[in-house]
Amino acid sequence: MLANKGDCWSSQKHKQILKETNKHLWRFIQKNSSVATAEDIFINLTNVSKSNLQMLGFVYFMLSEDVKEFIEVTAPSILQRLSKTSLKEHKVLRGNVKGKINWNKTLTERYASGGDQSIFVCSQRSSVFDLPENRLLLYLLRRILYISNYLSNIDFDRETISLTELGQKTKWVDIVKQLGFKANKLLKNPYIRKIGDMHDLTQKTIVAAEKTRGQVYTQLAKVARTYYLMMNSPVVYLNSVLQGKTLEPLNRDTLYEIAVLFKLMEVIRKNGWIEKRIGLIGGSSSVISRFTLEKKEIKIYYQGIPKEFALNSKYGPLMNTYGLSDKLRRPDIVLEVKKGNKKNYYIIEVKRSDKRTYLVDGAYKLFGYLKDFENVQNTNVNLYGVLVGWSNIKDLDTLNENEVYISSWVNLEKIFNFIIKNK
Repeated sequence: MLANKGDCWSSQKHKQILKETNKHLWRFIQKNSSVATAEDIFINLTNVSKSNLQMLGFVYFMLSEDVKEFIEVTAPSILQRLSKTSLKEHKVLRGNVKGKINWNKTLTERYASGGDQSIFVCSQRSSVFDLPENRLLLYLLRRILYISNYLSNIDFDRETISLTELGQKTKWVDIVKQLGFKANKLLKNPYIRKIGDMHDLTQKTIVAAEKTRGQVYTQLAKVARTYYLMMNSPVVYLNSVLQGKTLEPLNRDTLYEIAVLFKLMEVIRKNGWIEKRIGLIGGSSSVISRFTLEKKEIKIYYQGIPKEFALNSKYGPLMNTYGLSDKLRRPDIVLEVKKGNKKNYYIIEVKRSDKRTYLVDGAYKLFGYLKDFENVQNTNVNLYGVLVGWSNIKDLDTLNENEVYISSWVNLEKIFNFIIKNK
């Protein structure tokens, strides 16, 4: 993306922020993102939940060149020249002869039926398509369709969309949709009905496909091996693919929010905290990280709020009463620091701007959040706010405890350090 006129980021600054966030972007799977190459990726997949591992594996499997080639080249080629075997059958016919007459069987059949001279037993050959390699083809097409539906929430039989229009979009979810529509179309091929089901993928089936003649079946086996690895050894699979590419936010404001989020997590780690649970940004949970240190715990929410906020919102019920909205406003980031029954919440609002008017708007938006959720406060719970702009903010030499902290990007690590060390 080129910088807009008046944007506080030059192309160089944009690349700099991307470089700083690249090592963590493997966690980012929001649908408003595109594929980008990563040079250095920090991987700690062992702390990712099984459901998040599966989702992450599904995303990168669908975005692989192997799957694209399979859907666009391999599967269509196989269906055009589907491998088959010939089966010799003997059929008992009356009067209407089809195929070569087997006189020995004919005479035997006539004798058994009381001498009926209209009976003929003919030898016929038929093509059988229900072979292991074709079952593997059907299995993979169905799995790709399932994953496409899982990631995009689209019923490909009911919805129609222009594949040309989809192909012009850069979001990863549009790539997945395109593959889903193509897989669904291939599954409507009439030969598919002649292939039996395969309920489980085994190494034996993959080896059988590899031994089948033709380059297309070699490619079929290759995709099957990738799928097998992704399902059975997700950490090994992701450790491999994440070295090559990650998803990059298309929107620069989102990228800056992510950069601030990752900066916060890095500061927490530097202060000795251990990340015990890793979530995905864009996954099913708004809690994207849990840290522990001795008897203390930190939770980080991105584009979501703790239950206490939802239960104690001052303005949410009012908005709902007048039919304006039944959803609560969500801060960019919420930091929860807990020790025993005591909690500190930090609402973090991010503004990618160096313009005073926008920064002031951001400050008042933050004040609104603090007022909306002020009822969460009690003798054991405190509520604070942090506004993060890009620049044009006076950075203080000495920090003191305040209800609100305001910081530029260059001073952000100092602010976060103060918060984490003091709380």
